[in-house]
Amino acid sequence: MASNYNETTPVVQTTHGKVRGTLLKGIYEDQFYAFDGIPYAAPPLENLRFKEPLDIEPWQGIRDCTKPLSKCIQVSSYTNLVEGSEDCLYLNISAKTLHSEKPLPVMVFIHGGLFKGGDSSRRAWGPDYFMREDVIHVSIGHRLGPLGFVSFADTSLKIPGNTGLKDIIMALRWIKANSSNFNGDPDRITLFGHSSGSMLCQMLLASPQTEGLFHKAVLMAGISMEVNSLPQVEYRLAKHLGYAGENVDSQVLDFLLRADAHLIVSADFLTPVEKGHGNMAFKPSIESYVTPNAVLLAEPIELQRNSWSNRIPIILGANKEEGLINVTTFKTNPKVLQMFQEYPDQVLPNDLKNHCDSVQKREMGLRTLEYFCKAHGQELNLDHFDSLAEIFTHNAFHLLDRFVKARLAFGQAPTYVYRFAFDSPDFNFYRIRYFGKGQRGVCHVDELGYIYVLPATFKLDRSRPEFSTIWRMVSMLVHFAATSDPNSHLTKPLVDWKPASSGTLMVLNITEELKFVPLSMPKLKFHDHMFEQAGVALF
Repeated sequence: MASNYNETTPVVQTTHGKVRGTLLKGIYEDQFYAFDGIPYAAPPLENLRFKEPLDIEPWQGIRDCTKPLSKCIQVSSYTNLVEGSEDCLYLNISAKTLHSEKPLPVMVFIHGGLFKGGDSSRRAWGPDYFMREDVIHVSIGHRLGPLGFVSFADTSLKIPGNTGLKDIIMALRWIKANSSNFNGDPDRITLFGHSSGSMLCQMLLASPQTEGLFHKAVLMAGISMEVNSLPQVEYRLAKHLGYAGENVDSQVLDFLLRADAHLIVSADFLTPVEKGHGNMAFKPSIESYVTPNAVLLAEPIELQRNSWSNRIPIILGANKEEGLINVTTFKTNPKVLQMFQEYPDQVLPNDLKNHCDSVQKREMGLRTLEYFCKAHGQELNLDHFDSLAEIFTHNAFHLLDRFVKARLAFGQAPTYVYRFAFDSPDFNFYRIRYFGKGQRGVCHVDELGYIYVLPATFKLDRSRPEFSTIWRMVSMLVHFAATSDPNSHLTKPLVDWKPASSGTLMVLNITEELKFVPLSMPKLKFHDHMFEQAGVALF
């Protein structure tokens, strides 16, 4: 598409006022327009802390949207310092072109970060590669950690929970209303997310609130059939910060409204065992009473059975060695091995941990370790690194498998499944971040280096297979966003990626080559048996 980039600072009219963007050049010289830090809701400050987002007042004049604003306040996973701002309900739009014969498909990204961290801006996830294609890319900043996921059962307080999810819904309404102003097609919106961002997308797929706000979805390395919240975390947070009163919702809230946001987001009150079990203090929850904006009134696994989203196409997948992320410090921190020796149930999938009593959990944990590692207790040692990583990889793929089965049972639209398996020596940035150059494999988050420009990204020689993989990945995602079919002009000659059907699960295996292959993970049967024995529904 020939686009004339003669305007360097375009102004666009939105439903709430005018915004000025800027013309940028991507890492491979592709030009595009960026509008960063567009407000979509009122700043959630003072008494609006923890509350559902409110509509923003229209502004006069032209708002400067040429630079990314602060991310939502959080403890940085890189520096361990508190960074960002409570005033963070902004979205970022990158447009390949603002004028074309037909409006462009819109792709809306929800970042990951364990529900408590992450940055929606191009500082973290530069959309340069997408901007080689005819597409509009949007990313949403939403409240994180306690500020996004505190909940109180006292109905008079009007904080039923899931505020961070409600932020995203508010942003999706804004995007639906405004995409045509940025040359986007409001009837071709694709929601996609990664890790906890993928889980948020999946919860929005399960919620009745989002019907019509998007038309397809991509779930990358994050499925959560149940939300499984820890009890009394609001009270524990307040006590940790010095609250001396009783566990009375209104008093706990009063205290937290006065507390410093820096202290709230950096409060670390979970026990080592809770952390070892992968618990998070604040994340989406089932709302304890009905409100007009309720997002989750039951577990996603239940809502999904009758959800409107069974009628829309979906792509989902995960990385070949997802489980490496669960053993990053296994070889360097002796306490981690000790934890696996003493608490075998740490290796279980979350849904089993939450449905079984401690005796059952211990027994199942021991059985899992015996099955994968041929050892448990004191016999476990550092040589079991690969087998432990394999358990967690199976946990991730078992969730994926359960979601696909649910789609096949209840869905009326295609479900495309991939496995990302490109094991690059120097371009799999998260594996390198956690393990250095000595470890090989495709760790959790490694695939995002092939669709986004990360701070660690470098320019590739065009002859490298990583370079071709980037363009294939982006072309499949954009073609799916445009047509509901991921087989793009770049990949169609190489492979025919078909939707999942009953029988053996077939996946698009993405390495230097693309191949449509059976997902051969016979050990997933072991997981099926455990669920059966524990009486936990698979879907």
